[in-house]
Amino acid sequence: MSEFKFFDYISEGKLVRNDSLQRMTYTDVCDLILLYFLALQTMRFYPSSRKYVQNYTKEVLKWNDWHYHRMSGNDLYNLLNIVDGEDRLIDKLKNPSSAKTLRQRTYFPTLACKRLLRDMSNGKNPSSSDASELMKINNALKNSKYNSQRRSVANFNTLSNQDRKKTITEIEISLKARGRTSDLLDYYIMFVTAYDLESDRAVDREPVVSVPDPIEADVKDINMLRLLGVPTKDLPFAYKVLSLASRGMAIPPRFATAYKPIMQIVDDIVKAGPGYVNLFKQVHKRAQSARNR
Repeated sequence: MSEFKFFDYISEGKLVRNDSLQRMTYTDVCDLILLYFLALQTMRFYPSSRKYVQNYTKEVLKWNDWHYHRMSGNDLYNLLNIVDGEDRLIDKLKNPSSAKTLRQRTYFPTLACKRLLRDMSNGKNPSSSDASELMKINNALKNSKYNSQRRSVANFNTLSNQDRKKTITEIEISLKARGRTSDLLDYYIMFVTAYDLESDRAVDREPVVSVPDPIEADVKDINMLRLLGVPTKDLPFAYKVLSLASRGMAIPPRFATAYKPIMQIVDDIVKAGPGYVNLFKQVHKRAQSARNR
């Protein structure tokens, strides 16, 4: 037994059992996978939590891969199944069509992931090679939102105590926002409390619980923006704005300028009064219905 008994108990996955997948996009799944790895990696640096990491990752590797969905699998196992296994759970996500498109574009580094999990499950101390494996996972899942945390975790040994606390608290904040029903969250919170790792320097950058899937537009979609007054030279930039905003990323001036004609239309409708706003909402609902047919 470890010093903290709660670190020795491993529960079955909650995300699938609690039907949380219906509120998640494929992007949410990818973000959570990276957050799980970052949380587990930071716990490896603290002796009393290392046993929990070892037991948890053994459960992920119990079947040697994650090709099949298993109700008895923990959350990380089933999240990996979505991005790198059979596509059975894709239909349970919030937006199955966009999830399938993004899944086809995902080239997951299975071997690198297994190497990292195997080191964790064998109780090995963190090493410099972990940074490379984390980067491969990060790049494959396109988790640009958490690049900063991933870099901090990769260089954890060189961080000051204050920066370590800040990094761990930021991961905790992200897990609370993106994985409220996850099987890892409760243990991570107890880990932070047990080692007094809470930092008031950490900033909450999680404006939403679910992030829409950033599906790239085809040529037809991009050309539709021309009908809204966007100049031809600005079309690619204007279409990227929604993708950037949905992930909480800053919008560069060049992109904002390209999107200005669309913002001007919305502004004119708002200033015209409630009647025009309601008409706008009705058109939007009809467009959503037509798109989902």
